[in-house]
Amino acid sequence: MARKIFLQAILMALVLCSISYASPVPPAKGQWAYPLESYSLLYSKANRGASNQEIELPERWISVPSATRDSDNYLWYSVNVDGHKGWLPQNGIRLKMGGKSKIASNLYKTYAKARSRIISRPRGWSKSDDGSITSYTSNGGEFRVIEGRRGVEDVYFQSDDPATCKEFLGVDLIRLYQSDLRKKMGTPTMRESPQDDIDVSILSYELSDRNMTLAITLRREDGDTEGRVEMVELYRGRTGEPED
Repeated sequence: MARKIFLQAILMALVLCSISYASPVPPAKGQWAYPLESYSLLYSKANRGASNQEIELPERWISVPSATRDSDNYLWYSVNVDGHKGWLPQNGIRLKMGGKSKIASNLYKTYAKARSRIISRPRGWSKSDDGSITSYTSNGGEFRVIEGRRGVEDVYFQSDDPATCKEFLGVDLIRLYQSDLRKKMGTPTMRESPQDDIDVSILSYELSDRNMTLAITLRREDGDTEGRVEMVELYRGRTGEPED
């Protein structure tokens, strides 16, 4: 129970952060970084022991011609910010990586069927209304929809439970290492780490056939060289723009 409350607190903080820093649409081609903070240290090398200077970051996408990992397996991005050349660490940066995801769109089809079954027979799920949005909650997760005459409109889904994840997405992603996740899901549309926690990574897969995003949160524990999946979310809108 304590772990679930902790994860829900992280979720709320990340949602608020994403809303505050909803970024403009990135260029279609190439690798681009969008700052989630106004200031950052720019390093002369991809190493936290290298010389650095604090710079003001623009509210726009910055070209990333190359990226590398340091000896601790953290990412660094090569940038040129208004004439200042150097390396930005992964935390506090949203990185545009790939295109929209057909795999995530296929997982959504499984999600829609599971959601419809529960709406029809919500055994084990509690139902509540908040204006036009109806929420269904269980020990394994939550989903929110708008139910109207023309059908059901999806708003949000989240789970940190293996059984619930498999029921809704058709595959259990919880506790997978990042490398195994990438084998299943391919290249994400975006990735980011919060400024204050470099060990958290959020891989976002924007659906190819609708305006929705599958976001997967991973945490790197002591002794690990990569993160493991803690939570999955599916929300209306593109990366960083969940609509509640």
